[in-house]
Amino acid sequence: MERDVHLRDYLLIIRKHDFVVIISFLLIFGSALIVALYMPRVYEATATIEIQQATSPSGLNGIMQGLISRGTDQVSMETICRRFVSNSLLNNVIRNLKVRSLDTYKDLSPEFLAPKISAKIVPDTKMIEVSVKMRRDEGGSQRAANIVNELIVVMQNQRQEKTASEIDHQQNFIDEKVKDVESQLENSDKDIRNFLKNKGDAITWSLYADYIFNRLKNLIEIKETNEFRLEAEQKKLADLKSRISKEPEFIEYSRTLSQDALWNKYRTDQADLNLKLIEAKSESGLGSKNPKIESIQSQIDQLNDKMKSLGLELMNVSSKTESRNPTYESLARQIIESELNILAYSVSIDSTDKLIKQLNAEKERIFSEMPENQYNLDKMNREIGYKLDIYKNLLTKKIESEIANLQSSENISKVKGGIEIIDLAQPVSRPISPRIKFIMVIAGIVGLAVGLSMAFLIDYFEKISC
Repeated sequence: MERDVHLRDYLLIIRKHDFVVIISFLLIFGSALIVALYMPRVYEATATIEIQQATSPSGLNGIMQGLISRGTDQVSMETICRRFVSNSLLNNVIRNLKVRSLDTYKDLSPEFLAPKISAKIVPDTKMIEVSVKMRRDEGGSQRAANIVNELIVVMQNQRQEKTASEIDHQQNFIDEKVKDVESQLENSDKDIRNFLKNKGDAITWSLYADYIFNRLKNLIEIKETNEFRLEAEQKKLADLKSRISKEPEFIEYSRTLSQDALWNKYRTDQADLNLKLIEAKSESGLGSKNPKIESIQSQIDQLNDKMKSLGLELMNVSSKTESRNPTYESLARQIIESELNILAYSVSIDSTDKLIKQLNAEKERIFSEMPENQYNLDKMNREIGYKLDIYKNLLTKKIESEIANLQSSENISKVKGGIEIIDLAQPVSRPISPRIKFIMVIAGIVGLAVGLSMAFLIDYFEKISC
């Protein structure tokens, strides 16, 4: 029957084999101590730098700007950490150190330095800790501190050169773009002025359309009025023609009875011809051979013959006097006036129709061109607005670049290349390796564990052999 095992049983086993436990502990602890004491001493020099925040993109809201800035800063800081172990940077550092002291740093090479350099980002900050580890036989803490400080200086110089070149390039680019946008704005302004001068704007089109509509309205009213008057005048003309057809053109004014009217007429004509004959003879010096005198004499002879045929017979002749009918004349004048009015109304209607057609065509042209003109005007306004926004942004960028350049020149003693040195590396007297206390603690724990294990194993095998 098995009995229960208690703590005192384990203590009895340890006491029984305490020599084994002590020997195991001393062997392991002593060996670890000897190894730790003979391990090479490694020294570490650390410097702290802060990366200045780059100018954030303009025109972004706070959240987006923060996200982009954080992402950009993180990538930039990781890039800087990687550059500390780049061959180009290490070569510049080694060259500068050799210029100062060739004998001290003649054994340095990028392959030798790269594994000894460490650059890590301090969490939740914009700081980077740069450190170099050196054994005592490699130069110790003093050499490590010099290398760290030179790494930072070279990094500042390289970034400063790059930043200055980028600023100059950016300023030149912005200046060229500003001039280009100014030229485009001037051309766009001229285009808009010419467009407004030739085609007007929405207000002009609206006023012109109102003018066209008002003229059309007035002309239509005039046309309707003339058509009404024409119809009335045509009815009036028809009525006048109907009335005038019933009226005689002439009416008898007076009647005269005479018995010798023809004889008296012949005698009057004869007297007139005799007078003409006398005048002709007095005017002409050709005598009776004058054709005019002969013609008058012939007429006188004919009258004499007629008077002889009549003789002394008295003739009863009645004569009457007629005149124009006043009513007929009045109707005729009214007919003429009516016809003239009809002609005037017809001409007015025709001219009004032509004007209405012209205005309708103009109205159609305005309404057909208005959307396109408005679209073109809006397009030009959008383009000039877009160019103005670009121009404002370029001016803002130019001012920011000039301010950044000014601040960079003013803060050259503190910040260089966007890097500010927070703490320079200083030589330290205490090595970081080996960590003797830590090694002793681990060795003591391991030695005690091995001793106890050996004691329990020895006790187990003794029980088996019994």
